[in-house]
Amino acid sequence: MRLPVLLALVLAGLVALPIHGAPSARANGVPQLVKLTYLEGISNFGPREAEGVLEFSFAEAYARVDVKNLPPQANVHYEGWMLGPGGKSLYVADLVVNDSGVGSFEAKLTNLDGYDYDMFVVAARTGGSPGVEVPSQKSIAGKFVLLTNNESAKPGDIRPELLPDTGEEPAAGIGERLGFTVLVMAIVACCALAAIRLHRQRVKS
Repeated sequence: MRLPVLLALVLAGLVALPIHGAPSARANGVPQLVKLTYLEGISNFGPREAEGVLEFSFAEAYARVDVKNLPPQANVHYEGWMLGPGGKSLYVADLVVNDSGVGSFEAKLTNLDGYDYDMFVVAARTGGSPGVEVPSQKSIAGKFVLLTNNESAKPGDIRPELLPDTGEEPAAGIGERLGFTVLVMAIVACCALAAIRLHRQRVKS
């Protein structure tokens, strides 16, 4: 096989190698658990013995709710909402309960626009279709606190530094592409040198 052909094949094989981007940084994904109960000053609807648990992670952008002792009522739809300062609110999902008062949901926090929410409520909407504002009738609720990363915090209480990871790998940067190009050139040069030496040995023999 001639030397130019050999070098061309080696170069083509190296260029075909995939270039992977650097792994993306992930925020703290440890979920936080919040007890949901009938809170004085907040709850104003439904039985006082109703209770539940909220599991959520802002880093992973999801929330799961399990409730019990919250029986269905005619013409009433339960909804999960995140509440924040200044009347800020985020609709999470509808909560459907059975005749025994047990219900649950798991939903993505698709419209999450910040990490300053500090309360979750199960609200009761009477009548028509869901609206854009949290209903005034509120059943069980739970408060939580997210700390900054430089404060002492239990697992799950840490405020994420990044927005939720979407699973997409970032494209390779200029520095990474340049480094890969230099590596390819070095390997090609070594292969060329070895091929030249082999060719000279064959000529001498």
